Amino acid sequence: MSDLKGHLLRAAGVQARLAEIDDLDAVLPVLRSARADSPLGAQLVNPDSYDLVCHLRAWFGQPDSRLVIAQAEDRVVGIALAQIIDENLFSDVVYLQLEALFVDPDFRRRGTGRSLMAQLAVVAARAGAEQVVTTPVSGARSEQRFLSGLGFSVVGARRMVETAALLRRLELQSAGRERRGRGLDELIARRRRSRGLPPTPPNGMSLAQLADRTEDVVTEVRPQRRWRASSGA
Repeated sequence: MSDLKGHLLRAAGVQARLAEIDDLDAVLPVLRSARADSPLGAQLVNPDSYDLVCHLRAWFGQPDSRLVIAQAEDRVVGIALAQIIDENLFSDVVYLQLEALFVDPDFRRRGTGRSLMAQLAVVAARAGAEQVVTTPVSGARSEQRFLSGLGFSVVGARRMVETAALLRRLELQSAGRERRGRGLDELIARRRRSRGLPPTPPNGMSLAQLADRTEDVVTEVRPQRRWRASSGA
């Protein structure tokens, strides 16, 4: 068993282990690469964020956070960020949530990802986590094959919408006057995202102002009356 464990956690000169506080500085370059590779792009991720060090230390300091690193010749070449999720309103079991898995391109297809996952599986078992859950980050076929090869099955999907767009859509639908021109708005929003620009709330309004307006419209909308035949009509 010890030979098998050693084989799983070490592959092609790469060793995976739980990170310590002193490893965080070496993790930062890989984390920046992972953020730059994120399909969420300009909507949520700025690869050059100056607050990244603080965010990483704050996340690492949470009691349920687990950071696994893969090292090759004292260099961090892969990371896996996960959290232990306790029983809650939507789960009757403890599970490990894999938030991110990234391997340096030069060390892919060499068993590095499997070494990281092997260490995560050990972490999950020791924490009493009955399931390991993740949402594929990139959606690439290679990622899908990798997860499928390890036994992961599809249980859901993630969707995202800009807050301003959601508020506007709710307002229009509640007022019963959804505009036909929203396709143009969505096209403009996509172009702004591709250029790394923040979303523009309609009519130059701030999100707080838009939220107030939408809240007023939604709360004032009355249910439509249904026509009912009566003997006196």
